[in-house]
Amino acid sequence: MPFDPSQFYHDVLEANGIKVAFGVPDSVLSGLSNFLFATGSMDRHIITANEGGAVALASGYHLATGRVALVYMQNSGLANALNPLQSLAAKEVFGIPMLLVIGWRGKPTIQDEPQHALVGPRLMDMLASHDLPAEELPDTISEARDMVACLVEQARRTSSPVSLIVPPRRFSDYKQESWPSLPAPVLFRRSNLQVWTSAAQELPLSREAAIRCVLREVRKTDITVSSLGGASRELYMIRQEKDGSIGADFMSIGAMGHAFALAHGISIGCPSRRVFCLDGDGSFLMHVGNNAVLAGTSQHHVIHILLYNGVYESTGGQPLMLSKANFYALAEGLPYNEKYAVDSAEMLAKACSSAQANTLIIVSVNSFVSKSLPRPSGSPRLWKESFMASLR
Repeated sequence: MPFDPSQFYHDVLEANGIKVAFGVPDSVLSGLSNFLFATGSMDRHIITANEGGAVALASGYHLATGRVALVYMQNSGLANALNPLQSLAAKEVFGIPMLLVIGWRGKPTIQDEPQHALVGPRLMDMLASHDLPAEELPDTISEARDMVACLVEQARRTSSPVSLIVPPRRFSDYKQESWPSLPAPVLFRRSNLQVWTSAAQELPLSREAAIRCVLREVRKTDITVSSLGGASRELYMIRQEKDGSIGADFMSIGAMGHAFALAHGISIGCPSRRVFCLDGDGSFLMHVGNNAVLAGTSQHHVIHILLYNGVYESTGGQPLMLSKANFYALAEGLPYNEKYAVDSAEMLAKACSSAQANTLIIVSVNSFVSKSLPRPSGSPRLWKESFMASLR
């Protein structure tokens, strides 16, 4: 007999401490995801543009709260989640526990659509090859509660993601006479990009100088998240020059494209604190769909600093295949509360101090990079522990 989504949530998930969920809808899980959407606030349930964004949100939420979040998806979307699962959440990197709930299309012995012919039969082997423990959802609520308890305990003990696999027809439909109204920012939010740039032919700021400028605006209660590559290395170098403390800095050395989702997840767990997200232009573009969704749903104070140099600097300087004019046009359509484009320290500081709630600041920078740029040393697990301790 199929599970009632409400009973499953309360008696299985909530009973095991899981109260927030992020994910991409799946037909196998539609009853559960419909229940989550109908009953959860934007801080408890976010439908993301892709599965990797859901993993990054769950990671940020755990960093801020120490709690385990649920990430749901169809098995065909697992490949989208592997980047942050392997380069952010894995125990060999930062070690972040979470519960993946995966709808199983193409399960052997069950007739399904041809696009699931390969991914379905290979699901369990794929999870095993990526060191993601998996169990199939049992038949009763009591068995499911016990299984999820074991999975959550394993996730916490091993500091890694675990998986609950859901075959077809395991959840009943959840019927809602009318869906809750979306918050006004999701329905429509339009703020013009304020361009505060100079006419100078030479850009005065390097990426490093821009980061130094932002850090001067960061208060003791603020949190900083940096994306992979040069931004994190320069943030690390600047901190080492001072006292070596990286307490409230989270340097995301992997999971390209997911820094803003990670910062957003942290902000859900720390709603009273500002979060500065230092991001690269190529990283921003990789998952701009998730950035658009989160910019519209966030009610928190996340300041997204986009460092635009027009190239993939850390991989050899290959050009970004989007002009600055088109980048600005793209930003115009994104639902941040406020949007600024700057190219000087004075205007960057002004934009940071003017920022209210969710803000995008595009900073045009030159190509200068220090020759002796260090890589962060030590264990990512220790960085994580230091970061989480700084938030208590």
